Amino acid sequence: MTERSPPIEIDVGRDILAVTFTANGEYLVSGGSDGVQVYRVKDGEQMMQVVASMRWGWSVRCLAVSKDGRWIAAVTGSGFIVWDATTYEEVFVHRAGSVFISGIDFSPDSTRLVAAYSRSKAIVWDVTHGKRLQELRHQGIVTTAKYSPQGDRIATAADDSVRVWDSNDGRLFVDIPVAVIPSRNTGLLWFGDNHLFVISDGKIKEFEASSGSAVSEWPVSDTKRFSCIALPKYGQFITYSTKHTVTFWDMSTHTHLALIQFPHSIRSIALSPNDRFLAIGGEKGKIAIKSLTRITEPDFQIEDAALDSWKHDQLENADALLTAAILDSQNLSHHVLASRALVRARLQQWDEALADADMAIRIQPSIIGYIAQSITHSGMGERHMAYQACEIAFERFHSSDGNFILLIKAIVVFMAGEHRDAISRIDDLIATVHFNSICYVVQAYMYLLLGNMEVKTGNFLAAIQSFEHARAQMRHHTNRTPVLVSLISGWKFDNLHIMIQQSLCEALHAVGRTKNAVECFHQMTSELREETNLHRQHLEWALDFSQRSFKKLEHIGDKALDAKRYHEAISLYTTALSLNLPSPQNVLIKRRKAFLENGSWQQAIDVANHVISLNPSSPWGYEMKHAALQKAGDYDSAVDALEVMLSKIAESPDPDVQQLGDKYINPSSTRATIRKIVQQTVRHAPHVLINTTTGRLHNRAEQVSAFESLPIFNELVSSTTKRIDYVRIKREVRQYFRYVMLSHKWEENEPLFQQVVHVAVYDLDQSPTHDKLQTFCKIVRDAGFDWAWSDTCCINKSDHFILQEALVAMFKWYQGSAMVIVFLRGVRSSSQRGALVKSVWNTRGWTLQEYIASNVIRFYTEDWILYLDLELPNHKESSEVISEMEKATGITSQQLIALRPGLSSIREKLRLASTRKTTLVEDAAYSLLGIFSVTGIPAIYGEGDGSLGRLLAHVLAGSGDVSILAWNGESGSFNSCLPAHITVFNGPASSHLPPPLPDAEMERILTASHASSLDLGAALKLYDRLDELPAPWFAASRMKLPCIAFHLPPLSHYVTRAGRIYRTDTAAFGTVEIKTRHDLSRMKSLYLVHPWLDTLLEREDKSNIIVEEDAAPQVSPNVDGEEISDEEIDDDSSSLPEPESPSQPAPVHIAPMDRETHARRLAAHLRQPFGALLLALVSTGGRAVDYKRVAADSLITVQIQESVSLADILDNVHTLDVL
Repeated sequence: MTERSPPIEIDVGRDILAVTFTANGEYLVSGGSDGVQVYRVKDGEQMMQVVASMRWGWSVRCLAVSKDGRWIAAVTGSGFIVWDATTYEEVFVHRAGSVFISGIDFSPDSTRLVAAYSRSKAIVWDVTHGKRLQELRHQGIVTTAKYSPQGDRIATAADDSVRVWDSNDGRLFVDIPVAVIPSRNTGLLWFGDNHLFVISDGKIKEFEASSGSAVSEWPVSDTKRFSCIALPKYGQFITYSTKHTVTFWDMSTHTHLALIQFPHSIRSIALSPNDRFLAIGGEKGKIAIKSLTRITEPDFQIEDAALDSWKHDQLENADALLTAAILDSQNLSHHVLASRALVRARLQQWDEALADADMAIRIQPSIIGYIAQSITHSGMGERHMAYQACEIAFERFHSSDGNFILLIKAIVVFMAGEHRDAISRIDDLIATVHFNSICYVVQAYMYLLLGNMEVKTGNFLAAIQSFEHARAQMRHHTNRTPVLVSLISGWKFDNLHIMIQQSLCEALHAVGRTKNAVECFHQMTSELREETNLHRQHLEWALDFSQRSFKKLEHIGDKALDAKRYHEAISLYTTALSLNLPSPQNVLIKRRKAFLENGSWQQAIDVANHVISLNPSSPWGYEMKHAALQKAGDYDSAVDALEVMLSKIAESPDPDVQQLGDKYINPSSTRATIRKIVQQTVRHAPHVLINTTTGRLHNRAEQVSAFESLPIFNELVSSTTKRIDYVRIKREVRQYFRYVMLSHKWEENEPLFQQVVHVAVYDLDQSPTHDKLQTFCKIVRDAGFDWAWSDTCCINKSDHFILQEALVAMFKWYQGSAMVIVFLRGVRSSSQRGALVKSVWNTRGWTLQEYIASNVIRFYTEDWILYLDLELPNHKESSEVISEMEKATGITSQQLIALRPGLSSIREKLRLASTRKTTLVEDAAYSLLGIFSVTGIPAIYGEGDGSLGRLLAHVLAGSGDVSILAWNGESGSFNSCLPAHITVFNGPASSHLPPPLPDAEMERILTASHASSLDLGAALKLYDRLDELPAPWFAASRMKLPCIAFHLPPLSHYVTRAGRIYRTDTAAFGTVEIKTRHDLSRMKSLYLVHPWLDTLLEREDKSNIIVEEDAAPQVSPNVDGEEISDEEIDDDSSSLPEPESPSQPAPVHIAPMDRETHARRLAAHLRQPFGALLLALVSTGGRAVDYKRVAADSLITVQIQESVSLADILDNVHTLDVL
């Protein structure tokens, strides 16, 4: 007993692109590759074919039929044709040329036609006369044009908007910014005279035509250019097509009504005027005409009062009212009798019900009568009689109400206990009937009843399946309650969705699936919020279920937490908390612990906020929040939470809580500690650095501010709660403030401080020097360092104080840097090994200290490639670089590594510096300030070689190393014993000093001295005298020089090609020759001086003593030296006046044997040759006697004669004032 109406299927043979019904709905017009065809709807027979496409070589892409049925119009791409719908003769032909036409529509009065053109316009034509009436301009390609139902407006759609026009004068009413997706007349429809439907952006959208405002929308999928929409005449549903599917949407509830599958790609759909048929046209010439079936409930035709009592289950009252109606009626009404039969069946008055049903059928057979008869037989257990009554009803009334009868029979079958058969019958109806929401509701109720039965038998798993089926079927419900079905069957569909989910919740809870039960419960409660007529028992059940589930979930969650199954515990606690029961703090705290252990920081934060909301005055919610925020990395907020927590502790009325506050460290204290460590760190770094991220210069305050703006600063503050971790703070601070320095040769147009102070280095104009600075900063940044330093722009050289401090501190800055990057201008990446030795960088004075000071260094060629492609992190560890630096400096790598700042290895440092060049004379000295750890010497640019003299005087006075005086060449302006040029040190000092005696030779001399006539007393006196002398020292530019000085007798001279050579015979040295450019004949008193007392006394090498900065003696910077004048020498001066000496500390007494041995060794050393200094007496004024060194062109090597007694030597020991 089923009725299936198969669709009419038509095979045209080639693609169908458009379908539409004629105005009377009797014919279907199609268009495609074979032109236009007309088919009869009832049987699909073809009535006409017009091969329109052959004329212009285009397929028919769009169709329109006039409302009066007179005309058929077809668009063929570059034109359109209008035929007489009766004779099929052409009435109007329009060729658009190269312009593409994609849409067409007739006016409601069938006199006009509007066409959509690709060239931004729509044109209105007079159909009868073929005249052009209006042009409607658009901005984009117009794809669709449609008349409103009344014809007073036209809507056009382009790819960016929809416009509504006055169809009479072409005025624009409204421009709606919406993109219509389909490219052919299928994505825009009028609904009434003031609403428009469009397909756009994955949705069907409804707009108000007069204002353009959005009214509603339906989310759809697969919006392509071939998607189509169609609307029925009365707007009950929307029909929408995608590639293979036609979907029906309820316009009021936005729910799916039905779904039709099509085996081929759909190109067009159309609804018949009476909404009974749907036409689908698609690829491969396939057309389907489908009948749209539905289930309609028949009317009862009884009094409203009786019907109302029946609806409210007041069955006795309904029976009385129906009985009264029968008694009051002169003619028995079969409608009233059948209705009373159904009421009495509900009252289980089976005999009376059957009598009423039989009587009603005898009076006049009706659907209600047979249904009443079937329900009664079913209730009486007469299953087959019940089925037979339904079959008779179907035979009599299947044409009008067949589907409803089939639905009732399924219910009767279910009541008879054949549950699965009944559900299967509903499945058949769902597959057959398109608008089948009532079928889903009835089937859902069947599953609910079936599940309840299974619960009673303890079969919970089967019950859960039944309830889930019921819930799934309710998703298709449109909220239209099947009233007549409810009255007939007694099944209550009100709140059916709630009853289903309530039953499912209990079944899930019973089998231990508590989480799933709560999820189902939440779905139900969300629907309950929308209900206004809930029964009290629903609310009571909801509260009881929540409490039971909460306890069970907490218990299971505790077990998971103890077992360290944090994810599971979080899920269980979260589900419990979702029930929103009062006082959930314990579960919140447990879940927060699980979140933190599991790394779920944000969820832990949410828990903390919830705890705070429950008790804002408690500090412990803020403690939870601080811990969660700290873990989440939101350190700013974590610090805020910590501060609030401490304030809540302080404000607590509980003394025990207040006392807990003493265990915490206030963030302000932590900040102060961090800032102190920062200050200690940055004070050893350059004052100005380049931020490698921004390219901006930052002074120290800005560097500190930049650090405090970083997350790590607040992370340190936030993480410090009960103990300050000094080690970590220092590590983080030092890590951030690491800086990298540039070592290079200065070039023209270097970017200076004034150029860069207000602009980022990355924004400097392009130039070789700017590129150098920018690339350096980028390399530093990419290596992970935040700070860079270049001597070009990081020193404000216009500020003398800043420049002075930089010159002194620069060595330590390089020494404290994380890395030094050397830029080798002139060395290409293709250069071979040895290019570093020859590089300009290796000739500059400043780069010497930069190499010595650096701990980590990397060399880059001028195209910024690592030198020799050395990927080592430190090129100082590269054998290639070490070898080249040994060649460049002339000393071994061990000696280079051993060089340290301070007054050690003085001659070696001076020798290295002597091979270097500086652009400014003064920089020869200033580039050594750091190497010698010299402070207190101001930088005076413009003073010339006096800068070198001041430096050497400071080093000599601080170290006592008289090897500084061992040089040949021109005297400087600061003091005549100090050179004018550092190049004089490019050689060993040993040529001036007495040569060391081998141990065997010394032993022989000492042995001989015991047997000889050595004047031991004189030797001891001489030793004591020399030993008590101080090291050379300076008062301003005047040097106090302890020495052994011998007066020279008058000199003779002769001239050679090499220059003037002076000669004299002396008692002390024998014949002495002196080569000098000075005219010694004009000098009156000359002396040869032996200043190398440390060598004579065999003292420990003072050059190996490192002197701290603050211990270095001060040297007056402002005393200029003078050139020696030949006239200042007095030849007749034979005595050597002794200058005043400062008070000296008491001499150190040596044990007798040691003292005697030292004295004998001193006597042996005195007889060794040495390089003497030539001094000239400058002036004698009272006791003030001054000398100046006379620069010799070559070494004056002399040796004290054996004839000179030790007593004579003792008489020549002096401390001279040398200018």
